[in-house]
Amino acid sequence: MNPVAIIGVIIGLVVAYYGFFGNGSGIFGGSGPLANGPGRSSEIRNPEPVYRGGGGGSGGSASGGSGGERGSSQILKPGESPFKGVVRISQVERFGDRPENEYIAIRYGGTFSANPGRAIDVTGWRIATARESELIPRAFNIPEIDADEKDIFLPPGGEVIVVTGAMSYGRNFRENQCVGYFTESHQFTPFLSSSCPDDNPDRTQLLRKGFNGQCVDLIQSISSCRRPVGPLAAGIIGQACADYVSGNFNYYSCVRDFRNDKDFLKKSWRTALRRSRKLYDPRHDRVILRDQNGLLVDEFEY
Repeated sequence: MNPVAIIGVIIGLVVAYYGFFGNGSGIFGGSGPLANGPGRSSEIRNPEPVYRGGGGGSGGSASGGSGGERGSSQILKPGESPFKGVVRISQVERFGDRPENEYIAIRYGGTFSANPGRAIDVTGWRIATARESELIPRAFNIPEIDADEKDIFLPPGGEVIVVTGAMSYGRNFRENQCVGYFTESHQFTPFLSSSCPDDNPDRTQLLRKGFNGQCVDLIQSISSCRRPVGPLAAGIIGQACADYVSGNFNYYSCVRDFRNDKDFLKKSWRTALRRSRKLYDPRHDRVILRDQNGLLVDEFEY
């Protein structure tokens, strides 16, 4: 091969090398952005889209893509709240014709990097659509026991359910280990657990109290978070047994016995706006959550 041909081969190899491995637009490099989702290489997907909920708006993450935390180091845009990415709308249930069956769930999904574990006061935050808006109300910390409602302070992992209409149980409240007794005479949307810590007393302990067999059977037949059905026949079960049942199987005695447990108070609240009409469009809507200063916390589209 003559020298001119050799030089031509070398130049060709150099051009091919930079075309494929250099700073050009080859398959291993390129000055343009790479796609972070399926589709063509020129497609760019928003890494933090507004969550577009499916049927009922259940599950999924809101602003923040995968629902990750944003601490005090996040860069906020004008009009955005420091709680953006920390508190989110986790669900919008808007189907049905009755406002008491419609609700929004707001969840504290992260922590502040500068102050981990800090509770957030969400009372007075505004829930808005394109047409109307409402404020998150206060609630009783221990319903039926506390005299006054208090601001709702959500801890990390906490959630507040805001029903559009009126609840069958007429008070806003924080859930605790004993509120399952409320389900005996009231209906809740969404479902409220009927589990209480006084369930199924030990038979040996009952016998050691001197209770007869009829008394033991009666106590062990009482369902979770329920008072005994019908009048107590003290002549059959004994007066001591009747007094024990009356004094230990109700909401107030449950609170009395367990309110000092470290996990007595739960991280969830139930509140109602008591509206006579629905707040959310049943088909498609954009729901916005703003803090006490009117700054954007989260938005939810469906």
